[in-house]
Amino acid sequence: MRHLRPSVIAVVILVLAGAGCGGSDGTEQRQTDADSSVVTEPTDTAAGEGGGEPATAADARRPPGEDGLRVAAKRARITAKESPFGRVLFDANGQAIYVFEIDRPNRSNCTSDECVEAWPPVLTREPPTAGPGADADLLGTIRRGEGGLQVTYNGRPLYFYEHEGPGEIKCHNVDLHGGQWWVVTARGDPAV
Repeated sequence: MRHLRPSVIAVVILVLAGAGCGGSDGTEQRQTDADSSVVTEPTDTAAGEGGGEPATAADARRPPGEDGLRVAAKRARITAKESPFGRVLFDANGQAIYVFEIDRPNRSNCTSDECVEAWPPVLTREPPTAGPGADADLLGTIRRGEGGLQVTYNGRPLYFYEHEGPGEIKCHNVDLHGGQWWVVTARGDPAV
């Protein structure tokens, strides 16, 4: 690999790192989309619109990286951006947002350690705000069993997938932890 170009090495590393979703927890994985997708639109960090007081970029963002997925933003900001699945929700860090088939209105059923590790809830310390393309009237929160404040959209609890970076959508329409996971549209419905 010493003589390969840095861009080729980066591609090889990404492929080896596992571009798909799924876990080693013994749950069934069935991905019905042939390819994972990457949204190349830049992350929006401007002040929030609606949903209460505008969030500053710093208030809306979490720490970067996989560990940052488990940290509550001071005031989460939800936006909608174009993707291969239409306009879907992202947070201020550019992370794709998912909903879980077996959740109930304003109630999370992703509560096992394995589920929460693979699908970290979108957390906030203060009421979330809506950025471009998101509907402030659809935003809300629920209190999780461990005390965190999880963001909801149209009554659906919101999640990240732990093995995705900003702009990536790898796990849309997969069956894990007892139900399907979908990215969510600006209307608040699972993307089809």
